[in-house]
Amino acid sequence: MTGLFPAIPIALLLPFVPESPVWRERKRSGSFKRPNFSELFSPALIRTTLVATLLSACAYAAAFGTLQVTVTQAVPGLKIERLEEPRKALGALTKEGKQIEAKMKAEGTSEEDKGKLNSEFISLLKKQGKINKESVQPVREEVQFLQELGGLLGRVLLALALMVIVSRRVILWLFQVPGLIAIPFVWFWVYQQQPEWFAYGVFIAGVMTVAQFSYFGEYLPKVYPVHLRGTGGAFATNVGGRMIGTSAAFLTTNLIAPYVPGANLFEKVAFAAGITGTAVFAIGLMGSFFLPEPPREEH
Repeated sequence: MTGLFPAIPIALLLPFVPESPVWRERKRSGSFKRPNFSELFSPALIRTTLVATLLSACAYAAAFGTLQVTVTQAVPGLKIERLEEPRKALGALTKEGKQIEAKMKAEGTSEEDKGKLNSEFISLLKKQGKINKESVQPVREEVQFLQELGGLLGRVLLALALMVIVSRRVILWLFQVPGLIAIPFVWFWVYQQQPEWFAYGVFIAGVMTVAQFSYFGEYLPKVYPVHLRGTGGAFATNVGGRMIGTSAAFLTTNLIAPYVPGANLFEKVAFAAGITGTAVFAIGLMGSFFLPEPPREEH
């Protein structure tokens, strides 16, 4: 619902938003062309399309495979005083739950006993839910809030950078390079050694990650011809970002976390999230060297 309410006035006002002067002039003169998907891979635009898609995938991968996964699955493992007792209680309940499951699956267990065991199991789940809601979720929400606050600051910093820096490649580096330093430091060291500061590290990562979303919203319309702006931007964002980038969450939790060091699942996920974030920031930085600068003239 919180996402729906802001969308309503946007949908109502969208028909009244004027088209750009260049678009209107080309439409009036008859020189406006219909978008052709194959043009995105023409010799003149294939580099732009592939690099923008790659960088969009990296930005989304950092958001979903590092930030989002951390808040939901790694924060409960922070070694802070507030979480010590809840974590012990959850561990004991989890162990007890596995014992109940084993008894239910054991041969010779009567239906009556299975019913009693099932009731005990449901009771355990309720206890776990209560602990999560009262003790763990507030910490998650605090980290999430700082992440969102970092994202807001990232958008503001991007807007300021656009006013004073001409090179779009340099602007991207302003967020990629610090992010490439911050993410391994925060996820590999701060999480374990200084957990009380971890939320502030997530704030910094939020700045460096979310700014890149806004960056492509500003960059993509300028590197494609007018008739391909929507098509090019949609391809980079939807294919690179939403189709490829978001799969980094699965990569982190299912393909990396089981094979990395950690005393428990929380620590494994945190370490895996750090690997994913570091990797995609490094790939993004390398890819940025091939990113074309937009033409100086307005389309």
